[in-house]
Amino acid sequence: MSIPPRIGFIGLGIMGRAMAENLLKGGFNVSVYNRDRAKTAAFARKGCAVGVTPGELAKMCNVIITMVSDPAAMDAVLEGPTGVFASGFDGNTLINMSTVSVAYAENLKKRCFMERVRFIDCPVSGSKPLAENATLILLAGGEEKVVKEAEKILLAMGKSVVYAGPAPAGTALKLCMNLIVAGLTSALAESAILAERLGIDPKLIFSALNESPALNCGYFKMKEHNILDKDFPPAFPLKHMLKDARFMLKEAAGRGQRLPVTEAIESLMAAASRNGDGDRDLSVIMKTLANDYKKSN
Repeated sequence: MSIPPRIGFIGLGIMGRAMAENLLKGGFNVSVYNRDRAKTAAFARKGCAVGVTPGELAKMCNVIITMVSDPAAMDAVLEGPTGVFASGFDGNTLINMSTVSVAYAENLKKRCFMERVRFIDCPVSGSKPLAENATLILLAGGEEKVVKEAEKILLAMGKSVVYAGPAPAGTALKLCMNLIVAGLTSALAESAILAERLGIDPKLIFSALNESPALNCGYFKMKEHNILDKDFPPAFPLKHMLKDARFMLKEAAGRGQRLPVTEAIESLMAAASRNGDGDRDLSVIMKTLANDYKKSN
């Protein structure tokens, strides 16, 4: 970008807080907005400006990054009299890093075009530890030139940018990646439950995985503590993966495709959510597998 970026970051949850902090560490000019204003206090102490509304934030900035929970939260910060689009943001850049549906990302692309806003569709692959370490994978869709110009901003939050093509290709790739994450988590949880039922220590699973050149997976290492200690602090809250799985199923159904394994995982996650575990880590599905899921199906 020829003009130094003045970044407005919207959404300071588990992921967004770490990503915004990494932008600061990268030397960028960062201002912030969050619906819960208490989450902006740490940034204000570091000298960041805090927008009272998303629109006020947008008036301070030439780049807005959104990292919020779902399409409704996106609409809340973009639309209406206090939203980003009402602020005279034309000519500037919106980078959406939230995971939404492909249809939503497509409509947002069209909305940005009408508002003369440059749009990058850029969800991330990775959870809390990778966000904190700036080792996320950025899944970018949009005009290739616009993505290239924003690369320094993106790489302050992650280790590499995978260019997927015109928007909404970034969101499409993110749903494909999260389908794999959901499957890996379910397989690991089911394997540990089966080990217990067979009378062997689930630790043996991780010992074997660590020795396997084919199955020695960094994701399994990240979830080892959760599975063995049956402790589920949120690195990737279950409620967000449940939302994403429903996007996957809807997008597939709209194209005449069934995803039977993902359908089963969605059912399992929905049961865990009904049990009140939506805010816990996705691996909490192990608890549901071990308890009442088998009784209710």
